[in-house]
Amino acid sequence: MASSQIPLDRAYLTAIWLETLFYGINFLLFFSYLFIVRYKRRTSLSKIIVGVAIMMFLFSTVHVSLGFYRLIEGFIVLRTPIEFFSDVSIPANVAKVTIHTVNSILGDSIMVWRCYNVWGQRWLPSILPILLIIASAVCGFGQAVIFAEARTTHSAFGSNLERWNGSLFSLSLATNVVVTTLIATRIWWVSRQINPLHDSAFKYRRVLILVIESGAIYSSALVIEITLYFLNNNAFYIIYDPIAQLTAIVPTIIIVLTSLGLTSADLNSEEQLATRNRMSALESRPQFVTGRGLGTFSSTGVSLPETEDRIAAGEADAHMFLELKPKQSAKTAI
Repeated sequence: MASSQIPLDRAYLTAIWLETLFYGINFLLFFSYLFIVRYKRRTSLSKIIVGVAIMMFLFSTVHVSLGFYRLIEGFIVLRTPIEFFSDVSIPANVAKVTIHTVNSILGDSIMVWRCYNVWGQRWLPSILPILLIIASAVCGFGQAVIFAEARTTHSAFGSNLERWNGSLFSLSLATNVVVTTLIATRIWWVSRQINPLHDSAFKYRRVLILVIESGAIYSSALVIEITLYFLNNNAFYIIYDPIAQLTAIVPTIIIVLTSLGLTSADLNSEEQLATRNRMSALESRPQFVTGRGLGTFSSTGVSLPETEDRIAAGEADAHMFLELKPKQSAKTAI
């Protein structure tokens, strides 16, 4: 298939410009997260999660710095940008590929951690995403090794690289779609159990929309990346480098939601509360009990005396009615 209409040097220059833009978003989001952790945190977070967030930001910083280094080297120092950017075995490029893989693994692991907690710390929904992450790691590090050894390969579209790159991109897409679907399904299910007029219902609908939108942005970028790659189009680079920032942005959004108290504990407590409310409604539903005489009414399923004991029991019933809580009194009065 014919090569791209976009020259490689222009594609790379555009890619670095876009990655810088996404890095700015990543920068603001990360330091907002640090502010939330320090001053606004509602729930305690594992030190491991905080450490992972810091590592993702640092790797993202190194990635964009390497991009600028290659930009200066190709355009200013060597003045042969097309030849320079075509050589995939250059150490700086191999380092970028490796960092991209590591950040993808860390970001996907955060998503799986969130999925695990949202589903009540059950492992079963997380098994498939974990297997996908392992497969992605194998392909990603294998890709880095092939890049380092590809001394005679002067294109990322080489036949010896295509199966590694294609597998890595496809597995990343599958992981993101599966995890986003699992998280969104769980939030949607819990929100259905809550009274639609309750504040929590609106809160979880907002979270649901945010999760779906953030996952959709990342998935859309991956779909475009895969399409351009298999079309041997140099515009692939315009998507590939900014995705290195998206791999940190989307998981950091998930961590921020957790820091603000939108955690699995909230989901589970809301679900349990909704269940208790439904059970209470069933237990307090008026029941009519028939007997030998006239039908009697009871809000607890126990009939009142029907014969001459009714008169004697009247005072006791009135006393019980006055001692009930306001909500119970209202139910009994109805």
